[in-house]
Order: sequence, then structure tokens, then C-alpha cells
Amino acid sequence: MSKKQKVNNEEEVLEFQPQINEGDKASGEEDEKFATLNAQYIRLQADFENFKKRNAATASLMYTSGVSDVIVEILPVIDYLDMAINAQKDEEQRKGIELVKNAFVTALDKFGVSEFDPIGEEFDPNKHEAVMQRQDDENSGKIVEVVKKGYQRDGKILRHPMVVVAE
Repeated sequence: MSKKQKVNNEEEVLEFQPQINEGDKASGEEDEKFATLNAQYIRLQADFENFKKRNAATASLMYTSGVSDVIVEILPVIDYLDMAINAQKDEEQRKGIELVKNAFVTALDKFGVSEFDPIGEEFDPNKHEAVMQRQDDENSGKIVEVVKKGYQRDGKILRHPMVVVAE
């Protein structure tokens, strides 16, 4: 005979109950042993459920981390394509390079990667990397130029933008 019991408010677990006929009286020792084994079974099942949840969370974190690592390695390619576009004098070749760059940007968009432009923002050392200062009294403390673009994914900064800050 079995009785249903909830574990972690999610899944029903069968708890086994001994069948005792009126003619067969189980001793107190057997009942105690059965209760102990049944309790161990329920604990093991709950531990296994917790293990599965922890394992799923770890796998998700590892996937996200791996995708971010690959993206960080691809970002310099976009920088090189921008440099090639700016250096190109032939309009047809420039369009071809822009198509390649746009394909990279579109692929990164699918993974939630976006460029962020901090021009005009107050300098924040947690979000920006200052590489130079420029004298500008009306924009003091603000970012006036971006030397290298910054990228973020799901609110997390993948690469800090290198910026020029007005002093």
C-alpha cells in the first residue's frame, strides 16, 4: 500500500506503507526499520531533485559564460572592419566591407549584444575606460569622444568603451 506525499511543493512522492493483516502483526522493530528506510528514501529523492536543479543552474551559467567569451573574442574583428571601412577610398569596396560588418553585427544582435555610445554621459570608471583627457570647460567630467566602442550583453558589460574625458 502506498500514500502520496509532497516533496518541495513540486512533485508527489510515493511513501510506502506496510500492509498489515489482522492475522499478521508486524513487530515494533520491523515498523521502526521500515520508517527509517522510508525516511531515507524520501531524503534521497529530495537530495536528487536539489542536485538536478543545481546542475541545471550550473549548466546555464557555463553556457552564458562560454557565449560571452566567444563574443569578446569576435569584437576586435568588428573594430578591424570599422578601420577598413574608414580607410577604404573605393566606394564599392567600402560597401562590401560594410556588408560583412553588418552580418557580424546582426549575428551578435541575436545573442543580445549591443553597442553602447557614452558620448555626453558623465564619466563612470565602472562603465568606461578613460584613455585621455581634453580641455573643455563646458563639458567638464563628461565623455567627449569614444576611441574604442563598448559592448554589452543583457546589461552586463562585455567590453568597456575607451573614452576621452573633458576636464
